[in-house]
Amino acid sequence: MLKSFALPALMAISFSFVNPCSNTNQGQQPNANDTIHDVQVIYPQFKSVSKTHQLEGVFDPSELTSIIANAPGKIEQIYVSVGDTVQKNDPISSIENTQISELIDIKRSRISELQARLEQAKEKIGYAEGEDVPTTIEDTLFLDEEPIDEPADKNYGDANATTTEHPKSVKTLIDVLEKSIESLTKQANALDRHLLDLTQNSPVNGIVTKIYLNEQNKVNAKDKIVEIAKMDPISVTFHLPGSVANFIDKNSKVRVSPVDAIEVVGKGNVYFINPNINPDTNTIEVKAHVANPDNKIKGGQNAKVSVSTRKVERVIVLPKNVLYYENDESFVFIAYRNQAKLVQVSV
Repeated sequence: MLKSFALPALMAISFSFVNPCSNTNQGQQPNANDTIHDVQVIYPQFKSVSKTHQLEGVFDPSELTSIIANAPGKIEQIYVSVGDTVQKNDPISSIENTQISELIDIKRSRISELQARLEQAKEKIGYAEGEDVPTTIEDTLFLDEEPIDEPADKNYGDANATTTEHPKSVKTLIDVLEKSIESLTKQANALDRHLLDLTQNSPVNGIVTKIYLNEQNKVNAKDKIVEIAKMDPISVTFHLPGSVANFIDKNSKVRVSPVDAIEVVGKGNVYFINPNINPDTNTIEVKAHVANPDNKIKGGQNAKVSVSTRKVERVIVLPKNVLYYENDESFVFIAYRNQAKLVQVSV
């Protein structure tokens, strides 16, 4: 099966001539101006194709994400270095917050104390064979202890797990103790989760580009710790001639390669078209996202960009084997006044 190639429509119709009858020329490519005795004529076909533009551009990360502190404290550990490749949910840094750790210990200790009180109250009901009995001062004295305060910027539930009125009966005391234990447990669990949140994880796959703080540095809530560049997809920016500005759309296809690594090929789609033509250059800025799963394309590299537009041109289609190459240029033989005339073509 013959492969085909396309020639610009402005070329004259081309024909291919092979296998001359002459014994001296049998199996050889005819030269310009040779007399043709017997040839095979290949008639071209016309085809409408989208016009493709070859342009230059620059690669950039598609997104820059900052890892920020979600609580005040001290940088306990940074797990990455500049240039490291990270995956989504990889740990990036952790913050030490002694206030929260101490508060968790206090709450857990308080829960243990209330659980012991609860067992004592249930024993009293058991001794009374299920009958309710009045409480004593000793039964409720612990309720006068200071409540455990929460950090001002967090709400983990009811800070005061006790009641201002002392229960009059043991059954009421049991109810108060159970509710207090439940409330304190929720608060302690929320603090545990918050402590886990002090380990920052990467929200994206990318490359670490900046580290703003060092280990043991003090940090405030919302301070930047690390910057991560999202490299898949990677973004490529290029400028298209204003004459074809009306023939490109979002999702138009692009094919790219780094200038210094043309064997690395990426494909993608346009996602941004500047609505204004630059009057100085008569071009429009265009950006495309390109798949980069192996991070072979780096931000800052110059790019060769091939972009397809809606502008249609007529081309001539011929089998690939009619091409004749010389000094990196392409030619075909055409029939001209009974001679094989060599004509240079653009493929």
